[in-house]
Amino acid sequence: MCVAVHNERMSKSAALTIRLPPALRRSMEARAQSQHRSLSAQVVADLERVAEEPSSALGAGGRFLGLFAGTRLPTDEELGEARRLLWGRIQGARRP
Repeated sequence: MCVAVHNERMSKSAALTIRLPPALRRSMEARAQSQHRSLSAQVVADLERVAEEPSSALGAGGRFLGLFAGTRLPTDEELGEARRLLWGRIQGARRP
């Protein structure tokens, strides 16, 4: 049984497509079902909960925070070249 849940805060103006590992998706779907929500509504509820946490609860940052402080940022051309190299390797790995 599927029940549509909608309220005035749920805008259809912003869509986000993400890829989830299968295990995470199953876990999220189970949580959504236990909360009587759609998967989308569960993701929104979880994101809202995290966004409302004080920044101190989120930690002081990862272990890489500040690692590259003061260094030169890569140019758009350098980033494009890195993307081409990475995607070429990924595409090549998919071929039999």
